[in-house]
Amino acid sequence: MDFQCLTYRVEGGICYLTLNRPEKLNALSPLLMAELREALEVIEVDTDIRVVILTGAGRAFSAGFDLDPDSEEPDEPHATPPDERRQRLKGHIDTFMMVWNLSKPVIAAVNGYALAGACELMQVCDIKIASDRAVLGEPEIRAGLGPPFLITPFSVGLARAKELLLTGDTIDAHEAARLGMVSRVVPHDDLMQECEKVARKITLISRVGVKMTKISVNRALEAMGFLTAIQHNLELMTQFDISTDPEQQEFSAIRREHGLRAALDWRDARFRDL
Repeated sequence: MDFQCLTYRVEGGICYLTLNRPEKLNALSPLLMAELREALEVIEVDTDIRVVILTGAGRAFSAGFDLDPDSEEPDEPHATPPDERRQRLKGHIDTFMMVWNLSKPVIAAVNGYALAGACELMQVCDIKIASDRAVLGEPEIRAGLGPPFLITPFSVGLARAKELLLTGDTIDAHEAARLGMVSRVVPHDDLMQECEKVARKITLISRVGVKMTKISVNRALEAMGFLTAIQHNLELMTQFDISTDPEQQEFSAIRREHGLRAALDWRDARFRDL
């Protein structure tokens, strides 16, 4: 299949799906998200595919949703009508839920930065293996935005989820493994080999067994309130994103006048001594 923002290859029952905007750290643009949905639809019905390995090109899994004004995302979320913002966030959630509900397991090969929305995308995958170079976290609160897909409390528990989401801190791969955000950490150069080893094991197991086991584990989390949390969080994050405060206004003003890089530098500088 030919995509602009993804590469797609099937070999030996494994679909290799790569986020491919390395010059933008594989930021999740509207086009990339649309292509991801299309790819997942094809994967679902392709009987030759038993398992998926999802990774990123270059030095990042993904830096999260694209905040660049040149993208199709609105420049000022807080100036967006509530219904429009809610629909956009719901689209992101629906795409991530396609990974959750896919009948084939998805292995996240976390090769570098997995931040903000991409950290959520990585967590919704079934098996998460990280390079020792990976950096993970959800720093979007520092830019005046919220996490639309609330999976982190189900990955790492209440105490650390609140600390990560309320501060926007990032963590290295080893800390992510200790918390349960990823299953394990491997040397960077061994990442794909390790993911392929797991994928090959899955291709040797009954399709029905794999499918039903994934569903049963998902249902366990859903019984714990996962889907309810996602739905409630959609409403809360809509209100968060369309609200405004001095920090958000300053970030937006710097981005308009000097560009996204300057705004991110301003954001990060405020926390440098902490």
